[in-house]
Amino acid sequence: MVDLSLPAQRRMAVMYALGLFIFAIGVPVVAVQGYEYTESSEFCGTLCHSMTPQHEQHSTSLHSNVTCANCHIGSGVDHFVRSKIAGVNQLFHTLSDSYNRPIKGPVKDLRPARETCETCHNPISFKDNIIKTLTHYDSDKDNTKLQTTLVLKMGGKLQETGFSQGIHWHISSKVYYIPVDAQRQIIAWTGVEHPDGSMTEYFSRDILNMDRKGFVADARANNQIRTMDCIDCHNRTAHYIESPQAAVDRALSLNLLSTGIPYIRSKAVEVLSRKYNSRAEADAAIDALGAFYQQNYPSAVAGKLISTVAEIKRLNADTSFPEMKLFWDTNPDFERHGGSSGCFRCHDDKHVNVDSSGKIIGTIDAKCNTCHSVPITTRGSELNVNTPIIGSSPPATHNDFRWTIEHRTTTEVQKQQCYQCHGQASCSNSICHGVSHPPDMLFSHPVEYQKSGAQTCQMCHQDVLCNRCHVTVSQNGRIDIITGTLPFTNTNSRVNGPLGVTTNTVTNTNPEPRKLP
Repeated sequence: MVDLSLPAQRRMAVMYALGLFIFAIGVPVVAVQGYEYTESSEFCGTLCHSMTPQHEQHSTSLHSNVTCANCHIGSGVDHFVRSKIAGVNQLFHTLSDSYNRPIKGPVKDLRPARETCETCHNPISFKDNIIKTLTHYDSDKDNTKLQTTLVLKMGGKLQETGFSQGIHWHISSKVYYIPVDAQRQIIAWTGVEHPDGSMTEYFSRDILNMDRKGFVADARANNQIRTMDCIDCHNRTAHYIESPQAAVDRALSLNLLSTGIPYIRSKAVEVLSRKYNSRAEADAAIDALGAFYQQNYPSAVAGKLISTVAEIKRLNADTSFPEMKLFWDTNPDFERHGGSSGCFRCHDDKHVNVDSSGKIIGTIDAKCNTCHSVPITTRGSELNVNTPIIGSSPPATHNDFRWTIEHRTTTEVQKQQCYQCHGQASCSNSICHGVSHPPDMLFSHPVEYQKSGAQTCQMCHQDVLCNRCHVTVSQNGRIDIITGTLPFTNTNSRVNGPLGVTTNTVTNTNPEPRKLP
């Protein structure tokens, strides 16, 4: 029995009460602080998971102030319980060193964009057009600067009228699709639901001879039909890894690499495009590049060699993670269509709408000017005398992106009409009009391609034109727009997708870049 009249027992009681008070207050505080830390990007990216590459890319992205938990977990008890149960499994794989290498996207159970992206962004509202200038560099001796200007037709939905158009039409409308590969690069079916509930369906030409209705019904029953949302295009927003070409172009534009070093653009891309087994192996290859310049162009790299080698090593560290077997092309980025199929997954003229008899009555077109104006490119110090044009009523000939190719037959009378919008100086762009095609270009273009590289061809044609004859270009066999790798040989291989769809791929049998003179 406690006798508080005794000083010793009074002190003991006070100490006990104080300890109980500290425990009662401290445990919840520690629990809350601990919970908050487990929700932080630092915990997710560096302690709990093997996500160092993703954490590094996220920390420098436009979404660095958005925590991992905001997109991958969510608020509420339900999301908390599910994430922590999944976290136990991930922690086990981390401790046992049995996690996947690389960790590939997309995340299968990622929260819907309606619950994440759209808490800050509102693609339903109408957005004005955006003028964008892209800067690249040629792989020639002078690292010639190339600038492309275009207008992005952002669009969306006008709430007052319900009218929808432009790039964000895809989100303000109800669009569905069925992918047949894990990374959603091959689309077998697309459906557009109209306000009255009807749906226009587009099927890949590869499945036209199948039971199309049964195919869609099976996919719906197996929950394999996906509703298109922000993530279907902006799939690498917080974890985007630049391609070697894009990384070197950006370094050149910021003067982190000097355009005064001969072939530095080509050489840097070449050494960064290789996939090394370790960071040390990559550094050794970059050091060898430095030795090459020291031996062959000592005056050009005088005072720049150490900084040049250091910058290329930094670029490699940002684009290549050999310990995780994760590289710039492991997870395709669909927001752009320079390094992956992107928009052309559907917009390839190969997804067709058919009537009840099987006759093709429409396609998902591949017109470049559906999402942006026809690009205007200038080279070196050439003055960009033309401007991107978006007219309300362009001539019917302009509805097909092939007009950039076919307008060479324009008569003098028609040219006067062209000048009304484009101006009389519009034909002075040597990027386009400095190219001469032989009469038999359809048959001789592989040879011409080897002479000029992809840089010239892609100014007008883009990847999608090649797809029309060369079946479907796989990611590893794609044309490299910037470096000018040799054209690929059509070695059609048949690959069975998870839904039983057989798809065509083309492999690149000549992966090495063109040799420099």
